[in-house]
Amino acid sequence: MDCVLIAIVTSVVMLLGLRRFVFPRRTPARLPPGPRPLPIIGNLHQLGKKNPYETLRQLAKTYGPLMSIRIGSVHTVVASAPETAMELLQRHGQAFSGRYVPHAMDACDFSKLSMTFGQAGKEWRDKRKMCKEIVFSERCLEGSEALRQEMLQQLVDRVGAHSDRGDVVNVHDVVFMANLNLLLTTIFSITSPDTAMVMELKELMDDFFSLFFAPNLADYFPVLRPLDPQGVKRKAELSLGKLLAKFRDFLNHRLDHRRNNDNPKKQDLLEAIIDIAQGNHYNFTTQDIPYLLFELIVGGIDTNSNTVEWIMTELLFNPDKLKRLKQEIKSVVGENGQIREADIASLPYLQAVIKETFRYHPPGPLAVTRMSEADQEVNGYTIPKGTQIVINTWSMAKDPSIWTDPESFEPGRFLDNKMDFKGHHFQLIPFGAGRRICPGMPLATRILQMTTAVLVHNFDWLLEKDKDHPDHKQDNFSITLCKPTPLRAFPLKI
Repeated sequence: MDCVLIAIVTSVVMLLGLRRFVFPRRTPARLPPGPRPLPIIGNLHQLGKKNPYETLRQLAKTYGPLMSIRIGSVHTVVASAPETAMELLQRHGQAFSGRYVPHAMDACDFSKLSMTFGQAGKEWRDKRKMCKEIVFSERCLEGSEALRQEMLQQLVDRVGAHSDRGDVVNVHDVVFMANLNLLLTTIFSITSPDTAMVMELKELMDDFFSLFFAPNLADYFPVLRPLDPQGVKRKAELSLGKLLAKFRDFLNHRLDHRRNNDNPKKQDLLEAIIDIAQGNHYNFTTQDIPYLLFELIVGGIDTNSNTVEWIMTELLFNPDKLKRLKQEIKSVVGENGQIREADIASLPYLQAVIKETFRYHPPGPLAVTRMSEADQEVNGYTIPKGTQIVINTWSMAKDPSIWTDPESFEPGRFLDNKMDFKGHHFQLIPFGAGRRICPGMPLATRILQMTTAVLVHNFDWLLEKDKDHPDHKQDNFSITLCKPTPLRAFPLKI
């Protein structure tokens, strides 16, 4: 953003809300402690551009695990310890069940119709109940396993072709495309995706991610939202609108298919979702389906791809752990056997590797933010209504009071304890916790486990460069935690 735009925006902020920002209203005397905010910008200058979760971690060492800051004009409370996260997300989960909605997500009424950002009312509860009882139920996911197995074999064939040619593989890109194909297969029964269609979807998603992840002044200064000074919402209307239109096309094609009584019923998630929309048990209609499809496909694909890339990165830089995992998989399925989802229960080291990756590289280092629905007292402090709530999971992941040797990648720490990542243990909450825990966790977990297992079982891997990569543990913050440079490695057939 150039200096002229900064000057214009600052002037507008001062004209529209000078009194509010320069002379903020008196805050409750028992507000959680925190650094003193500056007029207008609050504590923005202290967060930095690269890794705000590290800055917040350092500030928490001074002000405590429940800390107040101001991001622009947005009053924010940051939790940096499992105990405070539990207080906010579980014990006072109803009071903090709101969402602070990024301005981009107001486009196309998405913030009103989605589960991620929708208000926690009856319609929202019905949608979540529907996902838990039907869409992501064991029965429904087991019914679509054969479709995922076919796509995983295509991933093996694709990586095998790279091996035959001696080509290096960009792990993130190949996993992103494989996960996209897996989701298209699981949801739509598309077992042979058209390359042009897949690339179009990827380009649309990349365009949307660039808007959603980019800093937006209207998020820091909500008074600017009607002006949309950076044009983020206007661009999001186009980008998100194109994605929703694509999902409406999928839906309409299936509805036409169902009208023909000669066509057999498909065993996929879209079929189950349409059955729900046409029934009377849930407050859910066909108009809601494109928004749900967006959340199923776009909501988790980047996170899953980044996580698999981190897993492979850590395994390649820890060959003893890669060898141990490979041996475990071989002992269960044999040298040339095909891994099934039912085998995961017999692969404790694979599960430990994934848990340790969630800890060491938390996919949402600053978990998707909540908002207080009412004034609430927590640990002797008052958190006012309308406060943004941030959970610094990255800080908890690096806390030596929680983890032994937290800077080391040690999957073995999870072998002799029953800690999981399903929202029960607040030391490890990659999918969130409480009323807003990610409803797609069962499907995302299956895809993540199986993608990792087939890459490890079917290939040996050789880094593109023999020398150590000094930045292999570094990360970049963009809502999700991604590698600054992609992992590139040669797959070798076993």
